[in-house]
Amino acid sequence: MNKGTQNDCSLSDTDGGRGEARSRRGRRTQQERREQTRQALIAAALGLTAAGSSLDALSIRQVAHEAGVAPSAFYRYFQSLDDLGLAVVDETFRKLRGILGDMSLAAGASSSDIIREGIRTLRDVVSQERARIAFLARQRTASRSMLRQQIRSEIRLHSSQMAIFLARFEPQRSWRVRDVEMLAHLMIVVIISGIDSMLEVLALGHDDEVSASELDNVAAGVQRQLLYLLAGASSWRSS
Repeated sequence: MNKGTQNDCSLSDTDGGRGEARSRRGRRTQQERREQTRQALIAAALGLTAAGSSLDALSIRQVAHEAGVAPSAFYRYFQSLDDLGLAVVDETFRKLRGILGDMSLAAGASSSDIIREGIRTLRDVVSQERARIAFLARQRTASRSMLRQQIRSEIRLHSSQMAIFLARFEPQRSWRVRDVEMLAHLMIVVIISGIDSMLEVLALGHDDEVSASELDNVAAGVQRQLLYLLAGASSWRSS
């Protein structure tokens, strides 16, 4: 009798476990569908702005139609087009911050070697995330002040991260903070200019082999400019 009861309990537990597993799979599938729709809305907005429409001129109906969803579905994911734009800014800069984060964690290498590797990674990210980064480049000077201000805020954050990275090495380690920040700012300006040049290469629409070669050339130029700044920094007298 006890054995039968134990078997009944075991079967019940197994069925319950299977039910929970199916439920978890169902929840994951629903979450995946939601994320797919969210990304479709973002891709639609990026595609429309890349084709020449400004974010100011777009309507939620246009974006939803391009994404293949009902206009009302837009509000399940974003409160407004500004909210969508801010999400793109946040997600893209988070990936770019990851490059600086990896540079900061690198141990045992010189600042020059770390910068070379960081720019190689940046080149790959620009190529892979072209639509998002091109959107940031356009919005950096666009009339939509909320996005423009957020992008500028993110750039300042990147500059601060770069300063923290540079301060690990000599001679910057013994510099005044303002001088380290100045060098970091100059390096970020070079990087932004390099990103713009990479986007120009991608916009030409060459085949993959030609584009890859030209992107490598741009990346090498950015590396040289950054290393030039570091070389000059060795003669700087911080006061």
